[in-house]
Amino acid sequence: DRDIKSETTTNAKSPPGLLSDIKYTLKNNYTLSIILVTSLLFFVGEMVPVFKYSMMLFPNIETASAIGADLPLHEMAAGVLGYEPTLLNQPWGIFTVMLAHGSMIHLFANMVTLYFFGAALEKSIGSREFLKFYVGTGLIASAAYIIFSNLLYLLHGAAISGLPTLSPAVGASGAVVAAVGAVAMLYPDSEVLLYFVIPMKIQTAVKFFGALETVNLISKMAGITLPVIGGFASSAHLAGLAAGIIIGKKLRDRYGGRARVNIFQ
Repeated sequence: DRDIKSETTTNAKSPPGLLSDIKYTLKNNYTLSIILVTSLLFFVGEMVPVFKYSMMLFPNIETASAIGADLPLHEMAAGVLGYEPTLLNQPWGIFTVMLAHGSMIHLFANMVTLYFFGAALEKSIGSREFLKFYVGTGLIASAAYIIFSNLLYLLHGAAISGLPTLSPAVGASGAVVAAVGAVAMLYPDSEVLLYFVIPMKIQTAVKFFGALETVNLISKMAGITLPVIGGFASSAHLAGLAAGIIIGKKLRDRYGGRARVNIFQ
Protein backbone atom coordinates (compact mmCIF):
# COMPACT_ATOMS: atom_id res chain seq x y z
CA ASP A 1 0.00 0.00 0.00
CA ARG A 2 2.79 2.39 0.85
CA ASP A 3 4.53 1.73 -2.48
CA ILE A 4 1.30 2.38 -4.41
CA LYS A 5 0.67 5.63 -2.54
CA SER A 6 4.24 6.71 -3.08
CA GLU A 7 3.96 6.02 -6.83
CA THR A 8 0.67 7.91 -7.01
CA THR A 9 2.19 10.89 -5.24
CA THR A 10 5.19 10.83 -7.58
CA ASN A 11 2.94 10.77 -10.64
CA ALA A 12 0.93 13.69 -9.29
CA LYS A 13 4.13 15.68 -9.01
CA SER A 14 5.46 14.68 -12.43
CA PRO A 15 6.99 17.32 -14.71
CA PRO A 16 4.44 19.83 -16.08
CA GLY A 17 3.08 19.47 -19.59
CA LEU A 18 3.29 21.72 -22.63
CA LEU A 19 0.76 24.26 -21.33
CA SER A 20 2.70 24.70 -18.09
CA ASP A 21 5.93 25.10 -20.04
CA ILE A 22 4.36 27.83 -22.16
CA LYS A 23 3.06 29.64 -19.08
CA TYR A 24 6.49 29.46 -17.47
CA THR A 25 8.19 30.79 -20.61
CA LEU A 26 5.79 33.72 -21.00
CA LYS A 27 6.05 34.55 -17.31
CA ASN A 28 9.81 34.81 -17.57
CA ASN A 29 10.01 36.34 -21.04
CA TYR A 30 8.04 39.58 -21.28
CA THR A 31 9.11 40.12 -24.88
CA LEU A 32 7.32 36.97 -26.01
CA SER A 33 4.33 37.85 -23.81
CA ILE A 34 4.02 41.27 -25.46
CA ILE A 35 4.28 39.69 -28.91
CA LEU A 36 1.61 37.12 -28.06
CA VAL A 37 -0.85 39.63 -26.58
CA THR A 38 -0.32 42.13 -29.40
CA SER A 39 -0.80 39.44 -32.05
CA LEU A 40 -3.95 38.08 -30.42
CA LEU A 41 -5.48 41.55 -30.12
CA PHE A 42 -4.72 42.24 -33.78
CA PHE A 43 -6.80 39.23 -34.85
CA VAL A 44 -9.56 40.16 -32.40
CA GLY A 45 -9.61 43.63 -33.93
CA GLU A 46 -9.84 42.18 -37.44
CA MET A 47 -12.89 40.17 -36.40
CA VAL A 48 -14.48 42.88 -34.23
CA PRO A 49 -14.12 46.31 -35.93
CA VAL A 50 -15.43 48.24 -32.92
CA PHE A 51 -12.53 46.84 -30.89
CA LYS A 52 -10.02 47.75 -33.60
CA TYR A 53 -11.17 51.36 -33.89
CA SER A 54 -11.38 51.76 -30.12
CA MET A 55 -7.66 50.96 -29.81
CA MET A 56 -6.48 53.51 -32.38
CA LEU A 57 -4.85 56.79 -31.41
CA PHE A 58 -6.85 59.73 -32.79
CA PRO A 59 -4.71 62.90 -32.49
CA ASN A 60 -7.50 65.35 -33.39
CA ILE A 61 -8.88 67.45 -30.53
CA GLU A 62 -12.08 68.31 -32.39
CA THR A 63 -14.21 65.94 -34.46
CA ALA A 64 -13.62 65.72 -38.19
CA SER A 65 -17.04 67.25 -38.85
CA ALA A 66 -16.32 70.16 -36.50
CA ILE A 67 -13.18 71.13 -38.39
CA GLY A 68 -14.84 70.56 -41.75
CA ALA A 69 -12.32 67.96 -42.81
CA ASP A 70 -12.91 65.01 -45.11
CA LEU A 71 -11.21 62.25 -43.13
CA PRO A 72 -12.45 58.86 -44.44
CA LEU A 73 -10.99 56.73 -41.65
CA HIS A 74 -12.54 59.00 -39.02
CA GLU A 75 -15.90 58.63 -40.74
CA MET A 76 -15.56 54.86 -40.88
CA ALA A 77 -14.63 54.76 -37.19
CA ALA A 78 -17.58 56.98 -36.30
CA GLY A 79 -19.93 54.65 -38.15
CA VAL A 80 -18.62 51.65 -36.20
CA LEU A 81 -18.13 53.24 -32.77
CA GLY A 82 -21.31 55.30 -32.76
CA TYR A 83 -19.42 58.53 -32.00
CA GLU A 84 -16.83 60.67 -33.73
CA PRO A 85 -13.51 59.68 -32.14
CA THR A 86 -11.15 62.34 -30.82
CA LEU A 87 -8.24 62.42 -28.42
CA LEU A 88 -10.57 63.76 -25.73
CA ASN A 89 -13.24 61.06 -25.91
CA GLN A 90 -10.76 58.23 -26.60
CA PRO A 91 -7.69 59.18 -24.53
CA TRP A 92 -6.75 55.54 -23.82
CA GLY A 93 -5.57 55.38 -27.43
CA ILE A 94 -2.28 56.91 -26.24
CA PHE A 95 -1.54 53.48 -24.77
CA THR A 96 -3.67 51.03 -26.76
CA VAL A 97 -2.18 52.24 -30.05
CA MET A 98 0.75 49.94 -29.20
CA LEU A 99 -1.62 46.97 -29.35
CA ALA A 100 -3.20 47.84 -32.71
CA HIS A 101 -1.76 47.31 -36.19
CA GLY A 102 -2.98 48.16 -39.65
CA SER A 103 -2.09 44.93 -41.44
CA MET A 104 -0.38 41.57 -41.09
CA ILE A 105 2.78 43.00 -42.67
CA HIS A 106 2.77 45.89 -40.19
CA LEU A 107 2.31 43.49 -37.27
CA PHE A 108 4.95 41.08 -38.57
CA ALA A 109 7.60 43.77 -39.08
CA ASN A 110 7.11 45.22 -35.61
CA MET A 111 6.92 41.93 -33.76
CA VAL A 112 9.91 40.36 -35.50
CA THR A 113 12.00 43.44 -34.73
CA LEU A 114 10.76 43.38 -31.13
CA TYR A 115 11.60 39.68 -30.84
CA PHE A 116 15.28 40.25 -31.60
CA PHE A 117 15.94 43.62 -30.01
CA GLY A 118 13.44 43.39 -27.16
CA ALA A 119 14.85 40.03 -26.11
CA ALA A 120 18.41 41.41 -26.12
CA LEU A 121 17.37 44.41 -24.04
CA GLU A 122 15.31 42.33 -21.63
CA LYS A 123 18.29 40.05 -20.97
CA SER A 124 20.37 43.12 -20.15
CA ILE A 125 18.01 44.99 -17.83
CA GLY A 126 15.52 42.39 -16.60
CA SER A 127 11.89 41.70 -17.48
CA ARG A 128 10.20 44.25 -15.23
CA GLU A 129 12.51 47.07 -16.24
CA PHE A 130 12.00 46.13 -19.88
CA LEU A 131 8.22 46.31 -19.51
CA LYS A 132 8.53 49.79 -17.98
CA PHE A 133 10.84 50.78 -20.83
CA TYR A 134 8.48 49.46 -23.50
CA VAL A 135 5.36 51.13 -22.12
CA GLY A 136 7.16 54.37 -21.22
CA THR A 137 8.81 54.87 -24.60
CA GLY A 138 5.55 53.93 -26.33
CA LEU A 139 3.76 56.70 -24.45
CA ILE A 140 6.50 59.17 -25.39
CA ALA A 141 6.09 58.21 -29.05
CA SER A 142 2.31 58.68 -28.81
CA ALA A 143 2.71 62.14 -27.26
CA ALA A 144 5.11 63.15 -30.04
CA TYR A 145 2.68 61.95 -32.69
CA ILE A 146 -0.18 63.94 -31.17
CA ILE A 147 1.86 67.14 -30.95
CA PHE A 148 3.32 66.87 -34.45
CA SER A 149 0.01 65.92 -36.10
CA ASN A 150 -1.75 68.93 -34.61
CA LEU A 151 1.19 71.16 -35.58
CA LEU A 152 0.88 69.95 -39.18
CA TYR A 153 -2.85 70.66 -39.07
CA LEU A 154 -2.20 74.22 -37.89
CA LEU A 155 0.40 74.76 -40.63
CA HIS A 156 -1.22 73.01 -43.60
CA GLY A 157 -4.84 72.28 -42.75
CA ALA A 158 -6.52 68.90 -42.97
CA ALA A 159 -4.24 67.33 -45.59
CA ILE A 160 -0.83 67.48 -47.28
CA SER A 161 -0.84 66.22 -50.87
CA GLY A 162 -3.99 64.27 -50.13
CA LEU A 163 -2.63 62.67 -46.93
CA PRO A 164 -4.60 63.69 -43.80
CA THR A 165 -2.51 65.53 -41.21
CA LEU A 166 -4.68 64.17 -38.40
CA SER A 167 -4.64 60.51 -39.42
CA PRO A 168 -5.25 58.05 -36.56
CA ALA A 169 -2.18 56.03 -35.59
CA VAL A 170 -1.75 52.30 -35.07
CA GLY A 171 1.30 50.26 -34.15
CA ALA A 172 4.02 49.71 -31.58
CA SER A 173 6.74 51.17 -33.81
CA GLY A 174 7.72 53.92 -31.36
CA ALA A 175 8.44 51.48 -28.54
CA VAL A 176 10.05 48.94 -30.87
CA VAL A 177 12.39 51.55 -32.36
CA ALA A 178 13.22 52.66 -28.81
CA ALA A 179 14.41 49.12 -28.05
CA VAL A 180 16.62 49.25 -31.14
CA GLY A 181 18.10 52.55 -29.97
CA ALA A 182 18.79 51.24 -26.48
CA VAL A 183 20.45 48.08 -27.81
CA ALA A 184 22.60 50.24 -30.10
CA MET A 185 23.93 52.02 -27.01
CA LEU A 186 24.45 48.83 -25.00
CA TYR A 187 25.95 46.78 -27.83
CA PRO A 188 27.40 49.33 -30.31
CA ASP A 189 29.51 46.80 -32.20
CA SER A 190 26.63 44.45 -32.97
CA GLU A 191 25.68 43.71 -36.57
CA VAL A 192 22.09 43.82 -37.83
CA LEU A 193 20.10 43.71 -41.05
CA LEU A 194 18.62 47.13 -41.77
CA TYR A 195 15.03 46.62 -42.95
CA PHE A 196 15.83 42.87 -42.79
CA VAL A 197 18.04 43.17 -45.88
CA ILE A 198 21.17 45.33 -45.56
CA PRO A 199 23.88 44.08 -43.13
CA MET A 200 25.65 46.79 -41.14
CA LYS A 201 26.75 47.82 -37.65
CA ILE A 202 23.80 48.67 -35.45
CA GLN A 203 24.98 52.24 -34.83
CA THR A 204 25.20 52.82 -38.60
CA ALA A 205 21.71 51.39 -39.05
CA VAL A 206 20.32 53.65 -36.31
CA LYS A 207 21.92 56.73 -37.89
CA PHE A 208 20.58 55.84 -41.33
CA PHE A 209 17.09 55.17 -39.98
CA GLY A 210 17.13 58.39 -37.97
CA ALA A 211 18.28 60.43 -40.97
CA LEU A 212 15.57 58.96 -43.21
CA GLU A 213 12.84 59.68 -40.67
CA THR A 214 14.19 63.22 -40.12
CA VAL A 215 14.03 63.93 -43.87
CA ASN A 216 10.43 62.69 -43.91
CA LEU A 217 9.56 64.86 -40.91
CA ILE A 218 11.10 68.00 -42.42
CA SER A 219 9.35 67.31 -45.72
CA LYS A 220 5.98 67.13 -43.99
CA MET A 221 6.71 70.39 -42.19
CA ALA A 222 7.39 71.92 -45.60
CA GLY A 223 4.09 70.59 -46.92
CA ILE A 224 5.61 67.83 -49.05
CA THR A 225 4.55 64.18 -48.91
CA LEU A 226 7.40 61.89 -49.93
CA PRO A 227 6.68 58.64 -51.83
CA VAL A 228 6.61 55.39 -49.84
CA ILE A 229 7.79 56.83 -46.51
CA GLY A 230 5.35 59.75 -46.59
CA GLY A 231 2.81 57.76 -44.62
CA PHE A 232 5.25 56.80 -41.85
CA ALA A 233 4.65 58.19 -38.35
CA SER A 234 8.13 59.70 -38.31
CA SER A 235 7.43 61.87 -35.27
CA ALA A 236 6.63 58.77 -33.20
CA HIS A 237 9.60 56.88 -34.59
CA LEU A 238 12.08 59.66 -33.88
CA ALA A 239 10.70 60.30 -30.40
CA GLY A 240 10.92 56.60 -29.58
CA LEU A 241 14.42 56.36 -31.03
CA ALA A 242 15.62 59.38 -29.07
CA ALA A 243 14.13 58.04 -25.84
CA GLY A 244 15.73 54.65 -26.43
CA ILE A 245 19.14 56.18 -27.12
CA ILE A 246 19.02 58.39 -24.02
CA ILE A 247 17.94 55.52 -21.78
CA GLY A 248 20.43 53.20 -23.46
CA LYS A 249 23.30 55.59 -22.72
CA LYS A 250 22.31 55.73 -19.07
CA LEU A 251 22.13 51.94 -18.93
CA ARG A 252 25.54 51.66 -20.61
CA ASP A 253 27.03 54.04 -18.05
CA ARG A 254 25.45 52.00 -15.29
CA TYR A 255 26.74 48.64 -16.51
CA GLY A 256 29.96 49.97 -18.07
CA GLY A 257 32.03 48.57 -20.89
CA ARG A 258 31.26 47.91 -24.52
CA ALA A 259 29.61 44.60 -25.33
CA ARG A 260 29.39 42.77 -28.63
CA VAL A 261 26.50 40.51 -29.52
CA ASN A 262 24.95 39.13 -32.69
CA ILE A 263 21.31 40.19 -32.39
CA PHE A 264 20.22 37.42 -34.77
CA GLN A 265 21.82 34.51 -32.92
